[in-house]
Amino acid sequence: MLNTQGTAQDPRPRLKPRGLPPALEPHGVWAATNPAEAALFGQDVLGSHRVHVTDGDIAAFEATFHGVLVRDVTLGYLDYSTAVRVEVRALPDDVVVLVPANGTSIVTTRGMAVDCSPVRAAIPAPGQPMTLECDADTAHLVVRIARTAIDVHLSRLLGRSLDEPIEFEPEFDLSTGSSSRWNFAVQMLHAELFDDSTLLHRGVGHGQLEEFVMSSLLYCQPSNHSDRLARGTAPDRPTVNAACEFIERNLGHAITVHDIAAAAGVSVRTLQNQFSDDLDRTVTGYLRDRRLERARAELADAQPGSGATVTDVASRWGFTHLGRFAVMYRTRFGESPSQTLRS
Repeated sequence: MLNTQGTAQDPRPRLKPRGLPPALEPHGVWAATNPAEAALFGQDVLGSHRVHVTDGDIAAFEATFHGVLVRDVTLGYLDYSTAVRVEVRALPDDVVVLVPANGTSIVTTRGMAVDCSPVRAAIPAPGQPMTLECDADTAHLVVRIARTAIDVHLSRLLGRSLDEPIEFEPEFDLSTGSSSRWNFAVQMLHAELFDDSTLLHRGVGHGQLEEFVMSSLLYCQPSNHSDRLARGTAPDRPTVNAACEFIERNLGHAITVHDIAAAAGVSVRTLQNQFSDDLDRTVTGYLRDRRLERARAELADAQPGSGATVTDVASRWGFTHLGRFAVMYRTRFGESPSQTLRS
C-alpha cells in the first residue's frame, strides 16, 4: 500500500543554499523539511539538539547540510531557511568553528554570547551545551576537527605530552592579520576539494593540508596553550633536537635507543634524562608515538581497493606484534586500526 496523500499537494521549491562553496555543492549530506527531522539528521554534526523556528511560518522550514570529511577535518555548510534557535545538549568532543557565510548569529557557550558574522566566528566549548540563534538570512560554514587529531598535533608542536586538553577562547576574530592564515588554510582545502585533478583527489596531501588548518588555528586563536606555543616548540637542549631529527629520518628503520643516543652524541642515560626534562617522556615512548602517528596517517589515507592492510602498515612502521599494536593504537587514538582504515 502506498500513501499518496502528499502527491495531491503542490510541490515545494527546494532550498537553494546561500553562499554554498562550490567545492561542497556536489556533497549534499541531508535535507530536512521540518525542525525535528533537521535535529535528527544534524546529530552527527552538532550532537543531540533541538531546532525551534523563532520567526516565520514553520511550514516554510527547510534545512540542508553539505559536507566533506577529509581525514580528521570536516568542512561543512549548514543552512536553515527560517530564523531558528538551535539548543545543543552537548557538542561532540571535537573542535568546531562556526562561521556565518552571510547574515549574523549568536552562539552561547559556557555562559558567554558571541555575536557572529562573516568576520567573527565562534568556537564553542567541546562536549558542552551550546545555543545557536540565527535569522533567516544566515548560513554557516562549519569546520570540525577531530579531538584526537588536534591533541596529537598540538603535542607534537609543543614537543611534549599535553597536561590538559586544548580550550580555545570562544570568540574568533577573522579580521586580524594572523587569522588570515587560518582563512587561507581553509580556502586551500576548498580549492583542493573543488578540482578533481588535484593531489588531494589522488590520495596525496591530506595530512599536510589538515595540519596547516590545525596549526594556523592553534597559533592565531588564543587558548590555554598559547603561551607555550609562543615560547617556541623546539626542545631546550641541542642534543634532544638532534635525537628527534634522527628519529624523524629513521622512523621506518630498525633503530635502538643506543643508535639515537649515538646520533645525539651523549650516553643513553643522559639522553633519557634530557628527554624526560625537555619532553616529559622517554625516548622509546617518543619513538613509538611518532611511528603510531605515521601508521595512522597511512591507514587514514589508504584508498578503497588499494589493498592496504593493518598488518602491512603496522609492520612497515616497526610494529611486529599486531595485538600489541592494536592496543597501543586504540589507547593513542581512541579507535582501532581497522576502524581508521575503513573510515
